[in-house]
Amino acid sequence: MKIANHEGSISNQQGAVAGGNIAGRDFYHLEPKKSLVEKMLVRLQVQYDSNEKTQTTIDELARYHLRRAPDGIDGLEAKLEASGRSSYYDDAIEKKEMFAKLLEKWSLYSSAQQIFVHILAKAENEFTQVIYGQIPSRSAEEINAMVIDRIVNPIVEECGGDLMYVNHNIVQGMVYWLAEQCFIKWHHGVVKP
Repeated sequence: MKIANHEGSISNQQGAVAGGNIAGRDFYHLEPKKSLVEKMLVRLQVQYDSNEKTQTTIDELARYHLRRAPDGIDGLEAKLEASGRSSYYDDAIEKKEMFAKLLEKWSLYSSAQQIFVHILAKAENEFTQVIYGQIPSRSAEEINAMVIDRIVNPIVEECGGDLMYVNHNIVQGMVYWLAEQCFIKWHHGVVKP
C-alpha cells in the first residue's frame, strides 16, 4: 500500500506490521465521553479529598425526603402488604436501611447529592412511567425482573466506582426507600384512611 506523505512523496507501507494502529498522519485517539455520573464522581472525589462538606440539602433531594401517603397507605410494611408483597418485608427493610445509610453518609457532599437526585429520579421515572402500569397484568416475579432490568442493573452499572460503591442490594434498597416515601408503589387504587 502506497501512502503520500505531507511533502507529496510516496512511501511504501506494504507488509508493514505494528503492535497497534498504523497511520501515515492525522491519527487521533479519542477518549470515550464521560457520563453525567462519571463527571459527578470526579467532582465528588475532589470534594471528598479536600473534606469540602455542605450544610444544606439541594431542593431536588429534599423533595425525596418529604414522606407522603396520598392513598392512606403509610410506611413500607403497609405498602408491601397492600400490594400482596408482605413476604418481601424482612429483605426490603434490610436493603432499605443499607441505602438510607449510604444516603446519609454521602449527603454531606454536594456532588453526591446531585448523584442521588439523578439516580432517584431515574428510578422514580422508570417505575412510574414504564413499570407501574403493567402491575395489574404481570406477576410479582415479572415486575421484580422489570425493576432489576430497568432500574437496578443500569444504576449499578452507571454508578460503579471505588469511592461511592453501590451494588444490587443497595439499589434495590433505594427502590424500597422510594416506596416508603411513596414515590414508588406496587398497589393500584386508593385506600381511604
